[in-house]
Amino acid sequence: MGSSFVEDPGVNEFMGFDLRELGVDEAYLKVDSQYPTNLTLYTLSHNCYGCPLQPQLVVEGGGGTNNLSLSTHHPWTFLLTTLTQPYFLPGDEPVVCEVSAAKLGEFGVYLLNLTEESNCTFSTLKDPVFEYGAIVIAVAVYAGLAILAAGCLALYQWMLRRYTHSRDDGSQVELQMAGSTTTIRETDKSNTTPPPAAPKPRLKSLDTFRGMSIVIMIFVNYGAGNYWFLEHATWNGLQVADLVFPWFMWIMGVCIPMGLRSALRRQTPKPKIFFRILKRSIKLFVLGIILNSLGGWIWLDKYRVPGVLQRFAITYLVTAGVALALSPDKPPQYQSDAGIAMSDVVQILPQWVVHLLILAVHTLITFLLPVPGCPTGYLGPGGVALLQDNTSSPECVGGAAGEVDRWLLTSQHIYQNPTAKEVYGSAAFDPEGVLGSLTSIFQVFLGLQAGMVLQAHQSHHGRACRWLLWCVLLGAVGAALCNASINDGVIPVNKNLWSLSFVMVTSCFAYFLLAVCYLLVDVWGVWSGAPFYQAGMNSIFLYVGHNVAYNIFPWHYAVGLMHTHLATLTETLWGTTLWVIIALYLHHKRKFYTV
Repeated sequence: MGSSFVEDPGVNEFMGFDLRELGVDEAYLKVDSQYPTNLTLYTLSHNCYGCPLQPQLVVEGGGGTNNLSLSTHHPWTFLLTTLTQPYFLPGDEPVVCEVSAAKLGEFGVYLLNLTEESNCTFSTLKDPVFEYGAIVIAVAVYAGLAILAAGCLALYQWMLRRYTHSRDDGSQVELQMAGSTTTIRETDKSNTTPPPAAPKPRLKSLDTFRGMSIVIMIFVNYGAGNYWFLEHATWNGLQVADLVFPWFMWIMGVCIPMGLRSALRRQTPKPKIFFRILKRSIKLFVLGIILNSLGGWIWLDKYRVPGVLQRFAITYLVTAGVALALSPDKPPQYQSDAGIAMSDVVQILPQWVVHLLILAVHTLITFLLPVPGCPTGYLGPGGVALLQDNTSSPECVGGAAGEVDRWLLTSQHIYQNPTAKEVYGSAAFDPEGVLGSLTSIFQVFLGLQAGMVLQAHQSHHGRACRWLLWCVLLGAVGAALCNASINDGVIPVNKNLWSLSFVMVTSCFAYFLLAVCYLLVDVWGVWSGAPFYQAGMNSIFLYVGHNVAYNIFPWHYAVGLMHTHLATLTETLWGTTLWVIIALYLHHKRKFYTV
């Protein structure tokens, strides 16, 4: 049977399999065994790095048939053996049948066949559907809407120009018919007041960048159409959802130098500026604590303390506080070419020292803090990825990062369902925990460095080139730390741990994206930044609103069987689009909400 463009099982049943029972990204596996005795089927998803094979079911021998459904996100390894034990480790015997890296497709039906002679084959009984058809349709629809909107805007502007031109012509005709003459007299320049200086234009690229971050964040939080590569990585690695939070914090750092420079130029006392920083941080932290209460009963003995806005609060307080304390009242003037070229870095060298010391503290704790029952310096997810005496180690999740949270916050007050729990069987672990806040502070500081480029250099070419140079430098450092691989580097890219390589790689992408937005929006003017620019002007409102309205109609709905990417992606895009429309409306009404 062929695969369809738009994912649909096509038929309700196939060879006795009820395809309606499959969820998104699931397939059936049929196991036929002519082996004379019963066997145990062990499986391993390649998403579970460093894990042993685990028993899935007992396969009846002598022509028995056994069926099960499996996820299609990652390849699988299948192994049949006469052993029955909690895990099948390398070197264990006997292996009757083994199939490695078997890739399943959505709504497909597959056969693992074992003959009496122990010949093992893996084949496809029903072809999977084309699971990316929903993305193709979505891109086509939104591209069409963008073209239509651009066409309507161009038509409106053309009609407006024609109307204005016709009115001007009519006024001139009326004046000539009346025979009036107009005498233009030169005004006395000595009595004129010079016009006020035009305000410095707001850089739309900053709000455009922020808007892209919040729109993608809403899209991801609303399910991302259940495409696994658009969601968060299980442990190590980098996927689309892992980019938006660090970008959001990074762009916050970009705006810090502008706010401080403006306040110092107005001669605002530094204690008053710090009070404003502290006040905003407290507001963000309290708002984050409130948002943690969404979705269930409020048990204070199990209430989660960390969160997204809480980390915003901590990183903003430290980064802006250090910048305020170490910033001179007036920016220094450099005479040499080297000093002028490096002024964006030289001005904040004391801040670099402070933030590198923070990184040193994070690194020492991460690799030297003893964690009971776990290897020192361990960076893995624990659980079945770390077997000790043939027993999993769920409490080792995150190594020192998990231990610090359990010590300061206790296990009851951190996130109970991390991404590693389902795959690795890990214990509670908070991706917004205490230790990761140290590297998050450095991420915000890297954004501050990008903001210093705006303060110290005025030419478009100089700004864009410096951002691209930072992009290359940070990308190289990040690649060196993770060895340009998912799992094999000294410090893998890991959003849960907010590892140093994660900071470098995501900041590399942020520098590149800001440079592109700056050139397209502020320099060349080929893009207005819409609709992301308007969303960026009300980013906090959209963040809070989409969290509150997550399970409320019209943002969330269900129609029949929501078991295809087309159905779930439609709902995701619908909810995301509604928030973009709200942002456009608020911008039109000149209503902006900040903390």
